[in-house]
Amino acid sequence: MKIDDRLLADCHHLGTLERATVLLHRHAAVGWLILVPDTDAQDWHELDDAECQRVNEQIRALCGWAADWFDADKMNVATLGNQVAQMHIHIIARQKTDACWPGPVWGQLPEHDIGYDATSVSGLRSALARDLRLVTEHDA
Repeated sequence: MKIDDRLLADCHHLGTLERATVLLHRHAAVGWLILVPDTDAQDWHELDDAECQRVNEQIRALCGWAADWFDADKMNVATLGNQVAQMHIHIIARQKTDACWPGPVWGQLPEHDIGYDATSVSGLRSALARDLRLVTEHDA
């Protein structure tokens, strides 16, 4: 599956679930996963019933996992697609102490990029592989 270059530029590639790729937004101010389903559909209503069920289950699993991993006070889930048409779902673990709380994260993250180090990305990837059977490049 080809992922839009703009998504890849902003994210770490974590691995794949069934017919979907999981990315981690590079800015660590909030725990921000992005699910990119392997579909030609751009908008939610274009998914067939089976795709919709699969994507819903993946969103639910990732939300539960991220809520625990990032110790979230609230989970935000969004599909926008105004800048990147390829279907992708933002799964954002929010904390009352994050820099954007209680507002949206878009356009509000601190200017200075708080990034993840390689060890943190690797640990997150390993935990997703263990807990949700994420397939990593090492497994493929």
